[in-house]
Amino acid sequence: MRLTLQTDYALRMLMYLAIHRGRPCRVTDVATDYGISRNHLLKVALKLGRLGYLATARGRTGGIALARPPEDIVLGDVLRHMEDGFDLTECMRRGGTCAFTPSCRLKGVVGRALDAFLSVFDSVTLADIAGNRKELIQLLELNRSLGESASQEPAPGGE
Repeated sequence: MRLTLQTDYALRMLMYLAIHRGRPCRVTDVATDYGISRNHLLKVALKLGRLGYLATARGRTGGIALARPPEDIVLGDVLRHMEDGFDLTECMRRGGTCAFTPSCRLKGVVGRALDAFLSVFDSVTLADIAGNRKELIQLLELNRSLGESASQEPAPGGE
């Protein structure tokens, strides 16, 4: 099973906001701390806002923040909202063209595997995965300081 990059970014953004509760964050900060595209994250933030996971505020002191407590955000719900679908095989697609579709037993196996996959995410909240807040913040700070020191090093072969 595979999640899209958009879903990966959504989960990481939600974790970031969970560990920075109490203050709005900028998409730019999230992108910088994770070392990922701001433009991609902006699209994810907009979608998460439309879905009711994020609250946004404009202006100098604005930013994004969780719209709900982390305990109320179930990861399985996030996956279902972010993914376009879970049609993992041709026989699961509406209008699929596989010749076996009318009698396909693979569809049942894949369906059970998908149910098991999603049931794990259904049993976990954002609070569960961001509960080690201090450790996660330390890792972000370490990553940030490593990134800053790397950007300050002179380029090879001169100045």
